[in-house]
Amino acid sequence: FAPENMLRHRNAAMRENVPGMFENTYMTTSSYITPTVQYIKYKGRDFAQMRGFWEVENDFMGGPFVSHSFYTPDGQNIIVLDAFVYAPRYDKRQYLRQVESLLYSFEWLKKSE
Repeated sequence: FAPENMLRHRNAAMRENVPGMFENTYMTTSSYITPTVQYIKYKGRDFAQMRGFWEVENDFMGGPFVSHSFYTPDGQNIIVLDAFVYAPRYDKRQYLRQVESLLYSFEWLKKSE
């Protein structure tokens, strides 16, 4: 959960999975302001929270994001939940709080017996 590793993996996942509107455009983490990372415990789960700004490479789109990274219960994999906002002309604070609440509401499904 080193910040530089989280950032590298986030950018790779965004490039592959969040294309822009035009050819050769894709989401990436903005380098103008370095994202911040906090290590948090919430509802018994330890996770790394990264906050920053995203932008679209080769286009003019961007906004804030927050992501939570944590291990699966068996410790074999890392899960990353990423929430971002795009709302030109609007204050993004309330939108970001709403999508962030989705991240905090994540729960593991209990196995049925």
